Amino acid sequence: MKIVRVHGACLEGAGAFLVTVQARFEPVQQGPTEIQLTGLPDAVLRESRGRLACILGASRLKVGPGRLHLHLTPAARRKSGEGLDLALVMASAAAVGHLRPAQVSGTLFLGEVGIDGSLSPTPGGLAAALEARRGGISEVIAAPEVAREEAGLPDVTAFGAEDLGAVLAILTHGAEDPEWPRPLSAAPSDEAPSPTGERLDDVRGQAEAKFALQVAAAGGHGLLLVGPPGAGKTMLARRLIDLLPAPALEERIEATAIRSAAGRCTDGLVRERPFRAPHHTTSYAGLLGGGSPIAPGEITLAHGGVLFLDELPEFGRDALEGLRQPLEEGAVHIARAGRRLSLPAAFQLVAAMNPCPCGYAGHPRVVCRCPPTAVRRYRQRISGPVLDRIDLRVPLQPVPLDALIPSTPPAGSSPPPSSHGRRLAREVREARTRAQARQEQSSAMNGDLQGDELDAVAAIDRPTADLLRRADERRQLSSRAVQSLRRVARTVADLRGTDHIDPQAMATALALRDGLT
Repeated sequence: MKIVRVHGACLEGAGAFLVTVQARFEPVQQGPTEIQLTGLPDAVLRESRGRLACILGASRLKVGPGRLHLHLTPAARRKSGEGLDLALVMASAAAVGHLRPAQVSGTLFLGEVGIDGSLSPTPGGLAAALEARRGGISEVIAAPEVAREEAGLPDVTAFGAEDLGAVLAILTHGAEDPEWPRPLSAAPSDEAPSPTGERLDDVRGQAEAKFALQVAAAGGHGLLLVGPPGAGKTMLARRLIDLLPAPALEERIEATAIRSAAGRCTDGLVRERPFRAPHHTTSYAGLLGGGSPIAPGEITLAHGGVLFLDELPEFGRDALEGLRQPLEEGAVHIARAGRRLSLPAAFQLVAAMNPCPCGYAGHPRVVCRCPPTAVRRYRQRISGPVLDRIDLRVPLQPVPLDALIPSTPPAGSSPPPSSHGRRLAREVREARTRAQARQEQSSAMNGDLQGDELDAVAAIDRPTADLLRRADERRQLSSRAVQSLRRVARTVADLRGTDHIDPQAMATALALRDGLT
């Protein structure tokens, strides 16, 4: 009665943890097959006892009379979900004697198994493979949809299987056998990012806002666009992705693992940075994560990319206040019934709002009829601490008609394609390269610099300090706002290719904070 150990995994938030299925079979002369499952399984896993015998029988792996003991470790951690089905089936088959223990060791088994032996994909496959790789397991067998995600993971061999028959073929055939199933490999399209189709050159006018987008992209700064309806706030926000550099392989793996854990099949590694734009009616848990079991929210799905909050004052007060910690730490911490879970949330915030309830305060042609008290109440929906954490606050005006309707080109000719967006993106890459070379001891971008790191790279001379002092007297800047201005000025200097912050860079930073004062 040898104990067989098989590896599986359970989804937890945006990640996963390894589970070892320990199996032992005690045969008896006659009687039914009794299956015992221990180790804090949830209701879904407890139900698996009823279908195990049927699954094994459908694959000609019948279990005789006796007691089949299945134990899930770590025992004190609650196990949930159907992703352990395949590991339970393989452990049972090996314990009964249909497979040798060596054939199922060193492999991670993922997937839901139907009573006909078919294998279905489950969320969190890539997160499970990452955890398995950290635990020294380099081979994964899963449904083809999940295996294609894992195939892009370095140092992991991923096999896709439609059913238990294919799983057994992978385990029992030798590598030299011509019929041995081959592992999946990353698709060629996974090697390079694909364009999103939304280019900054499509936006007419708004030169100041485009520059603010460039500064935000170069330094990783938060951005708030304030302007009337139709000024182009949403269009500009969606074009920030066009300026950001393509994600590195590790960033693509991390983004894919999060999307997979959220139940969004990616069919391979994602090729561009995430852009999330939740509606303002999104709940606290929908935005920051939560529920039972704990699921990632929009800020986690935007990890490594952009979170766009349109109509910012319309979001719930609690949800907006909940952004304060993730904006500073790059993670959100959720505590539920004695459990504490940290989810990644290093996103770049872009928000948009009207200047007043009707939207037309300061409009050159439309008269705003909002009383001052209504304007004040509207703006106070965003608390000072939240607003202070947004480095760039840029006012927008409607685009002039002449900018929207370009001059007609001569008959038979087409207007030359604009390369303005490509130039801005190139300058962003150069500024980021300059910052990374300067901050080689830290991977933090300019927008994340704090304390000693900021002092080391954003020192200011006396004329610049005098300018900042005058601005403080006029605006009553908070300590966080002063540090924010230094970070933005550092990014402006990087875009200009200068090593130090001068009064011009600081003046530009002050101008980029004029949207709401």
